[in-house]
Amino acid sequence: MKRLSRAALVLFVVFSLSVCPLLAKGKAYLTPAQIDLVKLLPPPPANGSEQTKKEIDEILKFQKERTPGMVKYAQADQEISVFRFADILGDKFTKENLPETAAFFENIAATASEIVSPAKDYWNRPRPSVYDSRVAPCVKVPKNAAYPSGHSTAGNLMAIILANMIPEKSAEIFGRGWAFAVNRIIGGVHYRSDSEAGRISATVIAAYLFNDSGFKADYEKSRAEVRTALGYKN
Repeated sequence: MKRLSRAALVLFVVFSLSVCPLLAKGKAYLTPAQIDLVKLLPPPPANGSEQTKKEIDEILKFQKERTPGMVKYAQADQEISVFRFADILGDKFTKENLPETAAFFENIAATASEIVSPAKDYWNRPRPSVYDSRVAPCVKVPKNAAYPSGHSTAGNLMAIILANMIPEKSAEIFGRGWAFAVNRIIGGVHYRSDSEAGRISATVIAAYLFNDSGFKADYEKSRAEVRTALGYKN
C-alpha cells in the first residue's frame, strides 16, 4: 500500500503541473491593458517577402554551421531562468543562494509572457519550420506563434533589470540577455525580426516596471540580496 500511495502522489503532482502550469510560475506585475504591443511594434515581415526570405536564409546558414556546442547552448537557453546569467555573474549566482531573487524573476518572466502573448495571437506569425520545411530546429518548437519572441523579451528584460542591479557588469549582462534571442535563431524557432521585436518589447516593459510600486519594492529586496551574495557594496 505504501508503494501505491507514493505512486499515486507522484502521478497527482505530475498531473497537477501539466494541467495547471501557472502553479509553477510567478505573478505578473503588469497586464496587456497597460502595454498593448500591437500598437507599439511594427507588424512582422509578410510571408513571402524579401525580408522573410533573408531571415530564412540566416536560419539555414546557422543550421549548416552550428556546432555541437552551439546546439547545447541553444538547448540550455530553452529554460527562461535568470540563473542562466551565472556564466556572467559567477557560481554564487544560484537559486539556492538567492531565494528572493528567484521568486522576483519568476514574476518578471510571468510579466513578459503576459504582455507578449496577445501580440503573438494577433499577428500569428508561423514558426520558421512551419513556414519552410527546410528548417530543422535543434530545440523544441513551441506551439504558439513566432512574433514577437517571448525568449528574447524575457532574456532582454532580465538583462535590463540585472544590469541596473549590477551596473559594474552591465555590458556583459546585456550581451548575455541578447544571447537568449540569438540562440532562438540558431535553434531554428525564431526569425531575427522576432528577436529584435522582443528586445523592443523588453525595453518598453522595463520602462513601465520601474514606475510600478509593487515591482520597485521587490526589486530593492532582490538587488540587496544579489549584491550582498556576490560581494558588491549596497
